[in-house]
Amino acid sequence: MHLLIPHASALDEAARHALSGLPLPRLAAQLARLSPAETWGSDAHSPQPPHQFALAALRGEPAPAAAAWAVEAGPELAWALLSPVHLAVGSDGVDVLPPAALNLSASDAAQLCALLRELWPEQDGWQWRLLDATHWALGHATALDGLQAASIERVAGRPIEPWQPDSRLLRRWQNEAQMLLHGHALNAAREARGEHPVNSVWIGDIGRSSAPPPDLTVDARLTEPLLSGDLAAWVEAWQQLDAGPLAQPLTSLTLGGERFARRFTLQPLSLLEKLKRRWKAPDAAAVLEAL
Repeated sequence: MHLLIPHASALDEAARHALSGLPLPRLAAQLARLSPAETWGSDAHSPQPPHQFALAALRGEPAPAAAAWAVEAGPELAWALLSPVHLAVGSDGVDVLPPAALNLSASDAAQLCALLRELWPEQDGWQWRLLDATHWALGHATALDGLQAASIERVAGRPIEPWQPDSRLLRRWQNEAQMLLHGHALNAAREARGEHPVNSVWIGDIGRSSAPPPDLTVDARLTEPLLSGDLAAWVEAWQQLDAGPLAQPLTSLTLGGERFARRFTLQPLSLLEKLKRRWKAPDAAAVLEAL
């Protein structure tokens, strides 16, 4: 079994502190029996997170295409993930509230998508997929080709400015979506209930895919708590991972952080290496911190 865990670590000081004191005995046991293999990624400023580069490599594709992977689409269409967000304007700039923090219901999501179809109508060749309340996919045969934008997993919970796309078309679409959403009855009702209005969308994770999914399990339970800044829930999710999937006999494990994703695989060990690992097991916290 090959297990991939996105957002296994973070550069935030509070997250690093939480990891340093978190006992993960089964992760440590896996790292003691598996050997380091490939590493993907570069730094925390790349438009896509490192685990997406790992997935692209494992699929044999040149670049991440998370939207196309999410809809399990063929190469006929390029896809983008359309994420509902709340842009919070503060004294230091504009922050992107994570989509999960909006607590959108399925009916609210359907209403918002019906509204946004005015911008990307089906009669113009656009295809829509509502993956869940906060993950919507938008596909087209040609209109998305050549467009690049950061993943919502990079932008959520952060200032928007460093991640704004260079493409004027993407910026125009975002502005038009904001105008449609402004003052909409659904948002007025949300504000009356004390909830954040959905005042924008993020268009990212663009690409097309022609490769079948690789033979691995992606366990993304750490993603939403980390993007939402809920470290208590993130730590709890880590404990669940350690007690569950990491207790299984793995042949391969890929851990993704903010800068790097690293794969560990089952490889033959010399007697000397076996003795070294028996006496000094790998430090799981140090492995995660290096990501």
